[in-house]
Amino acid sequence: MRISEGGPFTPEERKAAVLALLIAAGIAVFGLMVQQWTGPSLGPWGGDQAAASMPGVLDAQPVASSAF
Repeated sequence: MRISEGGPFTPEERKAAVLALLIAAGIAVFGLMVQQWTGPSLGPWGGDQAAASMPGVLDAQPVASSAF
């Protein structure tokens, strides 16, 4: 391993590292923007389907208490 006065890395290696960090930051920012635009996927329960009842599914009811 060659150690120069500028540190253990060559200028090309430092340039490649900075470029990799910039690309990773760009991908992360793009992902956050897409997440803000789209919101979570709720499948059939999202949007217009939120109020629709599902056939064969009963509403939640409390369990009848029995005398012990």
